[in-house]
Amino acid sequence: MKKTFEKLIATHSTSLTKLCTSLCNNLHDAQDLYQATWEKAIKKYRQYDSNQSFEKWLFAICVNTYRDMLRRYDNKKVVKFSTSDEQESFLYSIPDFDVDKDEYIALHTALTNLRPEHREVIILYYFKDYSILELSEILSVKEGTVKSRLHFAREKIRKEMHIDEKQ
Repeated sequence: MKKTFEKLIATHSTSLTKLCTSLCNNLHDAQDLYQATWEKAIKKYRQYDSNQSFEKWLFAICVNTYRDMLRRYDNKKVVKFSTSDEQESFLYSIPDFDVDKDEYIALHTALTNLRPEHREVIILYYFKDYSILELSEILSVKEGTVKSRLHFAREKIRKEMHIDEKQ
């Protein structure tokens, strides 16, 4: 089993790191989420249905673990960067950040200001390319709920980034 997990971690490490980094507002929380996700995956591996996508199963564990973290932080705590240097340092820790730094900072700021359930669907839909149906399964909510969350998240991002809907 050790070899199996070494292979799974090697295969899914980058995508899980990106998801954790996108969900959390700071590097330390992202690292904690990453570690906790793998711990739970190892403990619950016997429950994994090999007919399903491992990454989808792993991401569901990650999202649920993230929600647990939020509940522990009273579900209202949002970590804000105290300085722009701190934010930039965090953002540079994300792979491929150098490409469009200014747009990425604006998008990250808009994502940070979303409610957690809206941030989850945006990240999984746009950055991980999951369908509405897959998101419904991962998040354990109805498809209509996923669509509604996407709609409200898009609207908030448009307003924050001053994007005209027709663009």
